[in-house]
Amino acid sequence: MSSPTPNDARWVPWRVAPASGFVVDDPTGRGEVDIAQIDERQFVVRNAFRFSHPDIEEYLVEQLIDRGTPEPQARRAVDAARTFVPREDNPTDLASIPRFLRWFENPYGRHSLAALIHDELITGTANSGALGSDTLSDRFFREMMRTSGVPWLKRWIMWSAVALRTRWVAGGWRRLSVAVWLLLSVAGISAAIGSTGALLFGWPWPTSSPAVSLVFSLLMIFVAAPLWGRQWAASLVAAVAALWLLPAAIVAYFAYALYLLSEKVARIVGLT
Repeated sequence: MSSPTPNDARWVPWRVAPASGFVVDDPTGRGEVDIAQIDERQFVVRNAFRFSHPDIEEYLVEQLIDRGTPEPQARRAVDAARTFVPREDNPTDLASIPRFLRWFENPYGRHSLAALIHDELITGTANSGALGSDTLSDRFFREMMRTSGVPWLKRWIMWSAVALRTRWVAGGWRRLSVAVWLLLSVAGISAAIGSTGALLFGWPWPTSSPAVSLVFSLLMIFVAAPLWGRQWAASLVAAVAALWLLPAAIVAYFAYALYLLSEKVARIVGLT
């Protein structure tokens, strides 16, 4: 793997997380990523950066070799995957965080450079990025967030979100498995909330034993996990996080929808 040398003064550690492994092509030596806003939602990155971490790079190479890729080709693929080359035709919204979830995480932060590289690896067609595997690209995203200092639970939640997208885009039985998992998750979360309310607050519940319903709903998390295949761990994280993320996200979604409606009414009555 090629990597910056001590004499290459242009490549300096990313100032946001100097020990992350990210190095930036910055002639000023400050380790800054130059980002310009080009419209209301899109930005362009003006300088190159790359991720340099021997252990993670070797892990990716080994994974590609195990998939049948010759070693020289695998090393070239990983070198391309870990490097972000700026182009005017690759605008970004940074991390694609829905507005109603930005109370949990912003589009920018310690995960920013990992998200930018991940976006380059995930294209409109499944498994067509530099690594030839969206699943492996998702794991690479998680590892880049780890070295950047993103807390354990947050990076695993973000990983489970991109893993869910990967299985959906793959289509076929993988998409069907996601649909079944979502149905089971909605049923399990509803049962968990309802039975907990029945136990703690006396909410009406259709069975005489809400405790049994609560245990059953929690067991559904593990029963449904195999529907994610090799990414079953992402299923567990997503299901547990959804127990508290989803209700808050629903409230935030409707609150934001109410704001948009208020703005529309303001325009109708001529307020500017």
